[in-house]
Amino acid sequence: MNDTDIRYLDSHCHLPEQPLTPGISGIMEGKGGVTRMLCNATREEDWQPVIKLAARGKGGIPFLGIHPWFADSAGAGWEERLMALLERIPAGIGETGLDKSCRADFAGQQRIFQTQLRMAAELRRPLVIHCVKAWGRLLEMLEQSAAPLPPVMIHSFGGSAETLQRLLRLGCFISFSARVTTDSRLHPCLLQTPLARLLLETDAPAKPGRQLSPGSHDQKIIYDEPAAIAKLYELAATMRGMALDEFRQEIWKNGEIFTDTIVPR
Repeated sequence: MNDTDIRYLDSHCHLPEQPLTPGISGIMEGKGGVTRMLCNATREEDWQPVIKLAARGKGGIPFLGIHPWFADSAGAGWEERLMALLERIPAGIGETGLDKSCRADFAGQQRIFQTQLRMAAELRRPLVIHCVKAWGRLLEMLEQSAAPLPPVMIHSFGGSAETLQRLLRLGCFISFSARVTTDSRLHPCLLQTPLARLLLETDAPAKPGRQLSPGSHDQKIIYDEPAAIAKLYELAATMRGMALDEFRQEIWKNGEIFTDTIVPR
């Protein structure tokens, strides 16, 4: 296999953030073999930067939404402005979701998430969900959706095995970040996720100092950009007993489900 045949997908990142700005050209040109990145917004101020960033290269796929951390700052009319953008621009919806660990009003988070869930179902756009300490309510909202769910990704999964099974029954895709390499409670979830529903991400730029495997000099990869994801692919493929090339190709195919309404296969 030639180096040009090696393609990695980073299923979740936040590239417009300041730490990545100086090297953004190399990233968008496929640095480290990462030739497709799902670039997520977290608030309205991010929408245009994400759109402009994605336009800089074929690999950047825009996702526009309101993150639960910023639910309290969503301005009046945000729904209409987001819908207008989505009607003009091929983009997914996210990052959205529920988070009981943040200060944003939880009732407001639920309203904002419900609106984005409805938009994604109506437009049949892929949806990226963040969830922390709110799995029960998230599952209720997904299970009670009046319309068939669009392609749904649970990013940086950190729930229980029982939660995982309920999400899988709903048809959700499960994305794991470097957290899976340091939190042994997540290892069974990585192994129990069907290969056809599995994704991997950097969540770049991740928290400073996060490493794939503390104490191992050859695995001190800081997740500050998508190129760092290659090591996560290697470790996850090993955990699942698969050859890296086959594993990488399967993850790429899974990612196409999230991009086929945005870019042609």
